[in-house]
This record gives sequence, structure tokens and C-alpha cells, in this order.
Amino acid sequence: MDINLKVSLPQDFTILCDLFQVNPETIIQNFINKVSFPFYYSRPDGNERWATLFFLNDITENYSSIEEEFPLHEPFMDALADVVFNHSGTGPKNVEKAEIAGRKIMKKWHKHILAIRNK
Repeated sequence: MDINLKVSLPQDFTILCDLFQVNPETIIQNFINKVSFPFYYSRPDGNERWATLFFLNDITENYSSIEEEFPLHEPFMDALADVVFNHSGTGPKNVEKAEIAGRKIMKKWHKHILAIRNK
């Protein structure tokens, strides 16, 4: 999905982008690309998890409706953790299998939640 997005870039962010000669749009896109539960769960020790951690922290702090819906999400979060754990092991092929298995759970989760919200 592509959207046009207008954001206000804070001075601290723009200064860092200038200092390191990076394009703000590229940094933001790279961040968005890393927000992923399957990726997050399949790489428990990876630094790449920070974007998803920020996402989780932000929805916890700024979206009170999340707490109300949590019982709907919990079974899928548990299933995601289980399926990724069962596919994980050493080596990049197992990590990739875990991430693919996690994406299947995410699709089921998404379909289930949208069906409930449409009622």
C-alpha cells in the first residue's frame, strides 16, 4: 500500500540526517520496513527489532483501545510466538522459515480481527 504522508520533521531529526548525509524519507521508509512481528519474533537477539519495539511501546502509550481489544489479539500473539519458536533454530534458513510461518499467522490474525470489527 502506498500513501502520501505529510509529517513534521523535528529539528533534532533533520540535524542528524544532515550530519550523516542521509535522506529523511529513506530513513523513515527503512524504519517502516522493519516494523514486523514475524521479523521481531524470529530474531530474538537482533538489533533490527528496535522499530517493532518502538511501535509496541507507542501503541501501548498512545492508544487506550488496544487494552480493550487485547483479549482478541492474545491468542494470535501466542500462536505467532509458538509457530516462530517451533520453526526457529540455528542458521539463516530456520530464521527465514520462522518468519514465513509467522506471516501466515499474521494473515489469519488480520482476517479474524477485520471480520470482528465489521460486525
